[in-house]
Amino acid sequence: MKVTDLVNLDSYPIQDIQSPTAQALVTKCRQDLDKNALCTLENFVSPETLMVMKTEIDDLLPSAYRAEHERTPYSWRYNLDFPDGHPRRALHWNRYGYLLYDQFNKMALISQLFEWPPLTEFVRQVLGFETLYRTADPYLSIVANIMQTGDELAWHFDTNDGVVSLMLQPADEGGHFEYAPYIRDEVDENYGGIQKLFEGSSSLADQPAIEAGTFVLFKGRRSCHRVTPIGQTTHPRVNILYSFDERPGMVFSQASQMEKTQPKSGANVGLTSRT
Repeated sequence: MKVTDLVNLDSYPIQDIQSPTAQALVTKCRQDLDKNALCTLENFVSPETLMVMKTEIDDLLPSAYRAEHERTPYSWRYNLDFPDGHPRRALHWNRYGYLLYDQFNKMALISQLFEWPPLTEFVRQVLGFETLYRTADPYLSIVANIMQTGDELAWHFDTNDGVVSLMLQPADEGGHFEYAPYIRDEVDENYGGIQKLFEGSSSLADQPAIEAGTFVLFKGRRSCHRVTPIGQTTHPRVNILYSFDERPGMVFSQASQMEKTQPKSGANVGLTSRT
């Protein structure tokens, strides 16, 4: 399969990014991100591509890593200065499986899509960066999150804006992406609003439908988000995360690599981080 066959170019002509149709798409995506912190492009990949990518994941399931740990939503900050019961001290369980970039064959369609230059340029223009490159990390450039019955990703913020993902397969029950767009800003942390979110009483919480084959761009640094617990399902929820950076050759820290390649079940993550 040629790389140009992977994407639904009739709807998303990103191979010719300067064309009027592609530029209109870029503008629409920027508006969605500015308003909702989320841009979803349904049927971004062809049905044939989707089927092959699912097979690529199925073949690697026996070698998937497994993570189970409690994590604070503010894992990149030092949080012990806050009292018990404060959102900064909250710990929520995360349970999920995952595959890393080095586990995929270079000819895998999941890898080929990530390495296709027009995709990087499209993401760059939507996110508004002067430069953008695929990260060079041998492990974390691609992460496939694989969630079975009982798994969940708890409330958290991202450390940067511009998460890029491709939904391969939703679960039969549960596993919904839920988020509160721009619930905090650079001046007001809005801890009261975030506490309501954790309690399930926030009016900002939204669960947009994200179907198989949907390409997603998301600004999660100020938008708290989670994946709700997976209910009974005949197949896992599979979401592919692609990593880009403004700097060429970017590799994640050794600590980040070890957290993924040597996971420790039950660890508390983020209460004492100074990074």
